[in-house]
Amino acid sequence: MQAMIWIVAAAVVAYLAWNLFSRLHSDSVTTFVDRRRPTSQLVGRGEYVDGNRHLDVALAVTPSTLFYENSDMQASLDLEWIREVEYATELVTGARIESGKVMRLRSDRQTFEFVIPEDSVARWRTVVPARGRADATPVAVPA
Repeated sequence: MQAMIWIVAAAVVAYLAWNLFSRLHSDSVTTFVDRRRPTSQLVGRGEYVDGNRHLDVALAVTPSTLFYENSDMQASLDLEWIREVEYATELVTGARIESGKVMRLRSDRQTFEFVIPEDSVARWRTVVPARGRADATPVAVPA
């Protein structure tokens, strides 16, 4: 009985090791980039910043949608809901980015941050230009 438990445990460990090895060695981001290229205006690599986590993602933009995906997630943002786009050298948390720029997208309820490699920032600025909120103009306070 104990030998059977050891065999099952070894099989589970082998499966988990194979799964980890295949995830680390297959460049799934490149797969997503290649898949989105024919239907997108711009496709590239980036990092999705979620708190302290930096996740490598494929970024693709169409006239109406920004897609960000990797082997663990597939997500998109409708550009019509994005109220503000800015490019910065530091994250909302204040952490500075060593290389590249932060593309920050704000909707009414949430902020999304992506670190874009320096060599593709100009292209991203062309396709997803920086813009501010329409309601950000100061309101005159009555005297």
